[in-house]
Parts: sequence; C-alpha cells; structure tokens
Amino acid sequence: MSTTCSDHIRPIDQAVMDLLRHGRGLTVQDLTEQLEVTATAVRQRLERLVEADLIERVKESVGRGRPQFRYVLTAMGMRYASANYADLATALWQEIIDLPNPQQRGRILRRVAQRMAQGWKQVVPLDGNLDARFAAVAEELGRRKVPAVIRENGNLPILEVQACPYPELTGGDDNRHLCELEQEMLSEVIGQAMQLDCCRLDGHHHCQFRPVEAPTP
Repeated sequence: MSTTCSDHIRPIDQAVMDLLRHGRGLTVQDLTEQLEVTATAVRQRLERLVEADLIERVKESVGRGRPQFRYVLTAMGMRYASANYADLATALWQEIIDLPNPQQRGRILRRVAQRMAQGWKQVVPLDGNLDARFAAVAEELGRRKVPAVIRENGNLPILEVQACPYPELTGGDDNRHLCELEQEMLSEVIGQAMQLDCCRLDGHHHCQFRPVEAPTP
C-alpha cells in the first residue's frame, strides 16, 4: 500500500497564517504589503494553504465593482496557527492520571476517546472498506503533522504511526493510559476493534495498530 502523509506547513506559509489570526481576514493586496513579497508569491502560498484546508476564500461585495476576496483561517487552520496548548493539555492529563479511582479514570478516558473520535469521523468514510478507512486515518494523521503509513499483514491493513501524536504527555509517563486512549479512539473511528502491537514506549521506532480480527462480510 502507498504512504499517505501530508507535508508539514512551510515556515513561509506559517507567516501567512500568523497574519490571518488577526482581524476578519486579509486580501492578497493586504498580505503583499505586510509580507513585502510579490502578489504572485502570496497567491502561491494561499493556494497551498487552501488545498490543505487550512484557509478558505470568502467573497466580499464592494459596491458595484468586482467582488473582493478575503482569506480566513479554517477551524483546522486556527488549531495550527494558535498558541501551543501543551501546558494546559499536560496539566489536564496529569489530573486525570492522578485520579485515585481507576473506574472513574477509565470512564473519563473512554469518554475522551469517544469525543476525540467525533471529529475524526468527519473525514473517515465509515461506509468505505477497511483499507479506505485506514488510508483516511493515515492521511488525517499526516495533516496533523504525525507521519503515518499503511502496512499489510496478510489481508489486513496495519496502521504504523511513526511519531507520537502527544510527545509532551508521554515523555515521563511510565503507564499506558495514553496508548489505551489512542487505541480506543482509533477503534471508534475505524469502526473495528484495534490492537496495539508494538509501541514506541517499548523502544520501537513506531507504534503499530491492527484490527483485532478480520471484519465480518
């Protein structure tokens, strides 16, 4: 199977996104003036970001003349361009892990996994076959700057995640709660029970998730 992994945002594109965080959007002319580059260079950057679903073009009527277009960040673009929430995520995660009641902690982790899966289900075709669902998950991971590829094991696909999606949370973690959360989230998204075969926490260079068993025809 082929690799499905999106390119990372280029630094020059990040500069455009940083500017779009302010105000109600900017035109090509606005960006040209603020970045001090040519309009052609700005349009090339905008085209890449539109294709990556990080920004969108909004038509704006200006009198009787030709309509004007402004570029604004999409929801995904806002996530990439916004400040780092690592400190907040780390604090919340530690509070969950420190809960003294394991049943309560387990319920919260399951609900978090289900909540995370809701957003993923918008881009994963549940009516598609297993290969299509795995490919969509790998592609979405790539969009989120997590390189992933699809391997084969007999007639079943294997999702190989080549970088930890949450490095700030697993750095000093000697338990597998986060691994279990990711496994449950992927099971919910794929619509098939998933199993973690190997993990970076065990010294492997990647994590591998596979279906527990072949889907029922």
